[in-house]
Amino acid sequence: MFSPIKSQISLPFDDGIVPRKERILESDIFVDRGSKYGYGFTQVQWKEDIKTFLKYIRSTKSFDTADHCSYAFRILSSEGILVEGKWDDGETGAGQCILRELKRRNIEQVILVVSRHFGGVYLQTDRYKNVVNVAKMGIERIINK
Repeated sequence: MFSPIKSQISLPFDDGIVPRKERILESDIFVDRGSKYGYGFTQVQWKEDIKTFLKYIRSTKSFDTADHCSYAFRILSSEGILVEGKWDDGETGAGQCILRELKRRNIEQVILVVSRHFGGVYLQTDRYKNVVNVAKMGIERIINK
């Protein structure tokens, strides 16, 4: 379901928002023509934390049974380098949508996963709009701790 982590490097800013150290999972928070979306996020410090969180969400029924799970992460290293990465499992571009929203709000030390249970109707390009909307819901939860 999840592939190896591929990252890119960006320049960090000093006004980054960091989520609390808790695992937040929300399922069925958005429904469009039968497709049900959810999100999960947590604070991460390095790739071991990402792997641990991905293993954790795969142990939950709502994420393990999802037809699609995409994620993005942003980690500020101790050397001051901002490492970013994304992944999607067939909804090409969904990980990029999530990463773009994390960048817009300057969220750091985070992984954000968006899941979708296929509802029987092909959503075409609306699925990306929905991924963005669900990512924004997760980001609002991060900001409004």
